Amino acid sequence: MLISNKHAIDFDISEIIAELEMPVRKFKPLKPLKSGNHINEFVLVKDCINKRKFLSGAETSSSVLLRQFSGKPIVIGFYSSAWGEQGLNHLKHLNFLQTEIKVSGANLLIITPDDDKKYLEEIIWDNSLSLNFYFDPENVIAQKFGVYSDADPAWNKYAGIEINVPLLATYILDARNQIIFDHIDKDLQHVVLADELLYVLSTGSSYVQKRQSA
Repeated sequence: MLISNKHAIDFDISEIIAELEMPVRKFKPLKPLKSGNHINEFVLVKDCINKRKFLSGAETSSSVLLRQFSGKPIVIGFYSSAWGEQGLNHLKHLNFLQTEIKVSGANLLIITPDDDKKYLEEIIWDNSLSLNFYFDPENVIAQKFGVYSDADPAWNKYAGIEINVPLLATYILDARNQIIFDHIDKDLQHVVLADELLYVLSTGSSYVQKRQSA
């Protein structure tokens, strides 16, 4: 009996790629920046900030460099809604510290890759947050700080994380773009210590020297 092949699909052998020839993404562990490191200047675009007013209250009218933030230290917190309740705790804690951060003469900015601005607005409203958010969908800034990489995605380490997002991290940069404080919630159980963060803001780079000599 002959079997009809009228519905058979023709394959071009040239279209078949051997398994060994498939591109392999090399694993390269994250190396978050630490206190004492310098961060290269990078541009913050005004349209990516969720509020019309920022820092001293003056409207931003063009892209600005980090070093142009009135010569003040800046506290940077990385966040994504993918971190769930711990991510929200991270925001609440920084929001609680915001007044003291400003009193110390510093600024606070939350950087997130989340593009669902409506959801973010609901989070802000439901939790009475007054934080400034900067949208970084390509994780350009997170990569500069070493808290995001395609070569070491977050889902490799954390159960329940289905997309690659920046680690929950908090940094302080001084006016010279030197990191004078770093904290990463690696086990998703510890928010940044308020006393330590505020101490660094009050002492500046001298704290870096203390940690390096310890």
